[in-house]
Amino acid sequence: MAVDRRGYHQSLVDELAKSLAGNTKPIRIKKRSVSNLFRYDGRQSAATRLIDLGDFNQPLFLDTKQGTLEVQGLTTFEAIVDFVLPHGFTPVVTPELKHITIGGATVGIGIETNSFKYGFVHDSLLEAQVLLPDGRVVVANESNEHADLFAALANSYGTLGYILKAKIKLLPAKPYVQITTAAFTNTKDLVEAMGAAAKDPNTDYIESLLYSPSKLFLSVGTKCDTAPKLTSIYGQTVFYRRISQPGTLWLTTKDYLFRYDPEWFWAIPETPAYRVFRALSPRRFRNSAFYTRYLAWQAARNPQPEPEHLEKLIQDWEVPWQHSQALLDFALKNLRLDEKPLLAAPTKTLHKNTLYPMPPNQLYMNLGSYSFVERKPNDPPYHYTKIMDDFCFSHDGIKMLYSSSFLDENTFNTIYGGSQYKKIKAKYDPHNLAPTLYQKAVQAK
Repeated sequence: MAVDRRGYHQSLVDELAKSLAGNTKPIRIKKRSVSNLFRYDGRQSAATRLIDLGDFNQPLFLDTKQGTLEVQGLTTFEAIVDFVLPHGFTPVVTPELKHITIGGATVGIGIETNSFKYGFVHDSLLEAQVLLPDGRVVVANESNEHADLFAALANSYGTLGYILKAKIKLLPAKPYVQITTAAFTNTKDLVEAMGAAAKDPNTDYIESLLYSPSKLFLSVGTKCDTAPKLTSIYGQTVFYRRISQPGTLWLTTKDYLFRYDPEWFWAIPETPAYRVFRALSPRRFRNSAFYTRYLAWQAARNPQPEPEHLEKLIQDWEVPWQHSQALLDFALKNLRLDEKPLLAAPTKTLHKNTLYPMPPNQLYMNLGSYSFVERKPNDPPYHYTKIMDDFCFSHDGIKMLYSSSFLDENTFNTIYGGSQYKKIKAKYDPHNLAPTLYQKAVQAK
């Protein structure tokens, strides 16, 4: 008999709505999963009422005939994959870190190496049950009376409400993924190869690792039914190093989806002590959530300033495809990454998004940095984030807001649909019980 937890979910919703009836205080949610926001200086909320949504963390109902899943908003992608993969499905778009939640990736911007085909995480959303800041619960889809909220959920970061339940589309899965990597020595050839791969109907996944103007790697993935030899993403394997060389390898589908999670992309040091850690630690410790909690504990126990010669650069930018090579060239010319790569992938959105206004079905280049860059002695604070942002915005681009931004409010509202947001905010949060998107994404504590 199919698992069906929808009745259980509704009982939680009824209890929550009762407890929040007539709420007049700013709210903030408490959850069990880690945060995947990376503000450089941290942020503090003015919220005065903490709402525990920790129990909203399970898949609810899989419809194998329709290829859809109903799932609670704070469910991690690992839990979703574990629920649907045995039935031959995956989420349409699965972020690489296991403990990102479906609600977080929807109201944020979730991307993956198949986004050139399927868009962002929110492009697979069919319906959302949303807790509004005043305690009301509404159901939004693209054609009902809350269609304006549905179109504005992506990139709203909880400022319009929190997703309690999502109904999402799924993709048919195969057991394995074959990854073939080729090396390139210039960005022109790399971008042309990426564009050709994106047009090939047999391509399922595309990503590139960029180390220098002449050290570039393109990895193309295809789903497959058999694998002559499997590579594990655990043990001594450092995945980004493994695909930073030409050749072919095979992963299980789950390992592919979360291939960067054991190393938190490339944040885990490649030192003798960590080689022992890789060899001996249980898998429950080989994930990004464990590292996030460990670093927070370490920082609280022994605060250390960041080295003066390094600047944190954790960001994702997107520019229209015609500016792809210029973006890569600018980044490789200006960023010194201490032997760590940038990650590039083609992407697009499938729908019109109010707060992340990219034209539907137009190919963009996404460029991600998940590391530190070397600073020059006279560089002003956050210099490299600012010059990359300026380049992106001056080339008709946009960037994700999970990390720090330094825009003035008028410029921010021009880029991120501010006039429409103001109307929607007034409708769904008339008492200003949640911060605005600008306050959430830009303003310091």
